Order: sequence, then C-alpha cells, then structure tokens
Amino acid sequence: MLKRLRANHPLVYCLGAVALFLAAMFVGSLLLTLLLLGLAPWAAGPFLAEDFLFQAAVEAIGLAVPLALLWRSGRLGVFARRGAGFLDGLLVGVYPFVWLSLSLSVNLALVGPPEGAAVKAPWRIAAFFLAMFLIGLAEEALFRGVVAETLLAHFGPRRAGVWKACAVSGALFGLGHAVNLMSSEPVGVLIQCCVTAALGMLYAAIYYRTGNLWVLIFLHTLQDVAALINSGLYDGTATISEVVSSYDPSMLLSALLYLLPVFYLLRGSRLPLVAAFWGMDDAPEAA
Repeated sequence: MLKRLRANHPLVYCLGAVALFLAAMFVGSLLLTLLLLGLAPWAAGPFLAEDFLFQAAVEAIGLAVPLALLWRSGRLGVFARRGAGFLDGLLVGVYPFVWLSLSLSVNLALVGPPEGAAVKAPWRIAAFFLAMFLIGLAEEALFRGVVAETLLAHFGPRRAGVWKACAVSGALFGLGHAVNLMSSEPVGVLIQCCVTAALGMLYAAIYYRTGNLWVLIFLHTLQDVAALINSGLYDGTATISEVVSSYDPSMLLSALLYLLPVFYLLRGSRLPLVAAFWGMDDAPEAA
C-alpha cells in the first residue's frame, strides 16, 4: 500500500509523512509526560526539567515514523547506501561543514556562557549531544531519506526535475518547523521556517549529489550542536524554545548563504552524478 501511494501520489505521501512525524512527536511528548507523572512522579521533575533529555526522548519517538515508512516501503537500505562515500560526501558538503565549524568555534570561544554560569554535570552534557544526534538522525531520515528521495524519484534526474524536488523538499523542511509555534514566539518561528527551508534545499542538493544519508546526519548534528553548544554545556543559558524566539530578521541573510551553494552543487555538468547515484536511466548528458 505504501509503495503504491509513494509511486502514484508522491506529494500526498510526503505531506502525510511529515504530518505523521510531527503528530507522533506531539502525542509522544504528551504521553511521556503523563507516564512520568503517573508512574514515576519522583523522576518526572528532574526529567522534564532537563530540556535536552526530554527532547532526546521525543526525537526517539519521532524517529520511529521514518524508520517505519522506510521499512514498509522496502527502503531501509538508504542507511547502508555509500554513494560517494562519507569523506567524499563531506567534500561535496564542504561549504556548510566549514561554515558550521566556524560557527561552533565562535560560539565556544567568543560568545561563551553567561558570566558565572556553571558547567553542567557530565550526564547532562551527554544528554545534550544525544539529543542533537537524534534530531539529526530523525529529521534526515524523514526529510532526506523519505521526502527528498521520493520527490527525486517522482520529478526525475533532469535539471528541472532535480530543482523541483530540491525546492519542494526544502519547503517541507521549513514547514515542518512551524510546529515550534506551540512553544516559541511567532516571528522567531517564521524566520526559522524561512531559514530552514533554504537549509533544506542545501541539504537536499548535497544528498542528491552524494547519495549518502550519513553525510547529512553528520552535518545536521553539527548544525544543531553549533547553534546550541552553550545551552548544552552551561546552566543559566537559553532553552531551545527561547533560542528560536530570539531569531530576528537579520538571520534571513543566512538563508541566502545557504541558497548560493545550491546553484553550484546542481550545475548542469554535475547532474549526471545525481542520476548515477540514484540508479535513474534518463540521465542528462554531461556538459
């Protein structure tokens, strides 16, 4: 059934996958809260108060959705596909890798924690890194492994098809972050949606060029670690929802910075590689 839906109605399939993912995380967070309060009230306070530990648990619940969709559609092999290989894939994605590495360095060395902030306990720091990894794993499994790949199969590997798939998958990635309206200020969420839509196009372009999902999982994890590193390491810093609420229009510049390399990655002379990685026959002629 899922295979037929994916083949015959790919846009409906992708929208349904995103909606199911968000619903699973929303319902999962409510059930997890009720379960803790009902069965282990002594642990509920510390667990719920530790933002990143709770986030890790919710992301693990959400991860079940793309895993189930990939399994039922016979496509769990996306995790084993090597494509260009991990190191070569990082070379393709070197632009965001360097950008994110610099951002991480700046946040650690120049921004730093609030004055007098204490370093968190090791288990809380571990919870932060676990949450960042699970966010990257869950969202990349869904938005690249399920959505971007389905759209590429639908639109095809020629220039117009690749760009349509890239744009639609990016838009869905941005739209998926609208769920933060439940916990953050609307202006901040709107800006986040715009920026993540551009980032989603960049990640889709890298995925199409490399055929390696783990490259995107690594970059996505690095992105979140760089953005929230001080919150993960020190007490008295902003939570995830507070960080999103703080976004202002100046951040829209980063959307442009994400879009520029997409044109380079998806230039005509490299489109045959997209078709080759994805086993598509109607590849364009190499320039």
